[in-house]
Amino acid sequence: MEAVLEEPLPPGFPLLPGPFRMLLGLDGTLTRSLTFLSGERVEVETVLLPDAPEGIRKVYLRVPSIGRLVFARTRLLSIPSREEAPWIASLMRGDLPIGQSMEARYGPLTKDEFSVFSVSTPFDPHGPRESGGTWARSYRMRTREGLALRIEEFFLDALFRLAGGGGL
Repeated sequence: MEAVLEEPLPPGFPLLPGPFRMLLGLDGTLTRSLTFLSGERVEVETVLLPDAPEGIRKVYLRVPSIGRLVFARTRLLSIPSREEAPWIASLMRGDLPIGQSMEARYGPLTKDEFSVFSVSTPFDPHGPRESGGTWARSYRMRTREGLALRIEEFFLDALFRLAGGGGL
């Protein structure tokens, strides 16, 4: 399913390096895209895990040779069935990439309510302390069964450099 941008591209977007723009716009899993871009396995570094599935999961996506590339926040939007609740709770509390784990369990996912935007840092009390700004994307990810998550991914300066830019 193709991601559809539901608002105009923000000012400055066309000036970003092509690989960085592609990462912001791709609707495949970001972890898989980062693996191809970096040539390394992407690790999930836990920042904050929810006490309950309804809480917010905060993680960094990183690669060993570069470090942190993306700060991600995930919130469960729908109440899972009783059968799915233990698996979802485990996913939200675990160190597995959410997109790949959900695809493996549910098959193709739908992504909608897609937006790309620039933000000033700090943008989250648990996020990076870098000064300046960064680019981010937000979308809703849904399964055929109706399970839905809101995902926000903040692309860090190290990813901008990896994708061909000097610095944000």
